[in-house]
Amino acid sequence: MEQIADMDNLRKADLDAQSGKVRKNRFIRRHNEHAEEDLQKLRRMILELDFPPVQYDMMLVHNDSGKTREIARQNYYPWRILHHAIIRVIGKDIYHYLIDDTFACIPGKGLHYGVKRLKMFLRRYPEYKWFWKTDYKKYYQSIPHDMLLAALRHKFKDERFIKLIEMTILSYDSGETVRTALMEENERRKKRDNHRRIHKPASGRLCGQSYRTSHEGA
Repeated sequence: MEQIADMDNLRKADLDAQSGKVRKNRFIRRHNEHAEEDLQKLRRMILELDFPPVQYDMMLVHNDSGKTREIARQNYYPWRILHHAIIRVIGKDIYHYLIDDTFACIPGKGLHYGVKRLKMFLRRYPEYKWFWKTDYKKYYQSIPHDMLLAALRHKFKDERFIKLIEMTILSYDSGETVRTALMEENERRKKRDNHRRIHKPASGRLCGQSYRTSHEGA
């Protein structure tokens, strides 16, 4: 907790959090007018575990593939500075516990590193010709908080730090919204599966036979 609340750590976290965003974010510009005073207040919040009520703004983000994600965004001060301050202290320990083939948003292990690993595996195991790509509906929103806290307690023995995580990073509870979305997705999948079953071959003896012509098989 003292490392997270250290003023040098908070100043560096402040710079990390606003990197490339100052020009288009009025909240960052407003914070920079009295940054040192704000960071002193944030230091006291951390050490006393006394934070203002958490507020989230929902925003839609479109990625390059056209997929739309709903993001729950917190205010820049104090929350986003605090997130960077926490990861600056515990980041190396967290990354050390991840499997080696964990990519994206990790320093030195982005998309290009993942591609290099994939090429290495293809050279080492040429008999493997396929890979499986999948996606998980509402992945981050559906992570069980109790399991995550149990994993953190296994690594970090400071209960005040666990309380800090619970009050800040895990303060968002998607709750019924995510459960409803997952149930609706499950119902749509069942309907798709039922539709496919309608078009089974009429005769059981046809099952398992190839419908391709000989030249297609070649």
